[in-house]
Amino acid sequence: MKKLVITLTFALAISTGMVSAQSTFQAILSGLNEVGPNASPGTGVGSVVLNAAQTQITVNESWSGVTSAVTASHIHTGAFGVNGGVTFGFTGVPATTTGAIPEQSFSITPAQVATLFAGGMYMNVHTTGIPGGEIRGQLSLVPEPAAASLLGLGLATLALRVRRK
Repeated sequence: MKKLVITLTFALAISTGMVSAQSTFQAILSGLNEVGPNASPGTGVGSVVLNAAQTQITVNESWSGVTSAVTASHIHTGAFGVNGGVTFGFTGVPATTTGAIPEQSFSITPAQVATLFAGGMYMNVHTTGIPGGEIRGQLSLVPEPAAASLLGLGLATLALRVRRK
C-alpha cells in the first residue's frame, strides 16, 4: 500500500507542475472599452496562449453584432485607456459583422512578454463605420489553480482513501 501511495503522490506532484506550463490571456471586447467609448452593440472575445518557453503566442478572436463590416483586427501595445501601435496584425479577417479570425501564431520577444503580463496589450476590431476601432478589450491573465493547491487536494484525497481502508 505504501508503494501505491508513494507512486501516486509522485505522479501527482509531476503532473501539477505541467498544469502551468503555458499562460492564457483573455480579452472581452466592447465599444465601451475604446478610447473615446462608443455605443456599438458589438461584442467579442479573444484569447492568447503563451507557450511554456515564452517565445510564441497562439491567438483566437471572434466578434458579433458590430455595426458594419470588419476591416482589420490586431493586438496593440497600450495600457487600458491608451491607444497604441499595432504589435500583431491578424490575417484572414472576414469582412463581416459577425465572425472570427482563423487561429494564428506569432513569435514574441521577452520585452513583449513582459508587456503582456503587465496588462499592456489589447485586442481591437476595426470596421468601415468606425475605422479607428469599434470594439476593444484589454488582455489579462486568466488565473490558473496553484500547483500547490492541486497537490494538497490530491494528497488529502489519498489520505482519506488510505484512512478508510
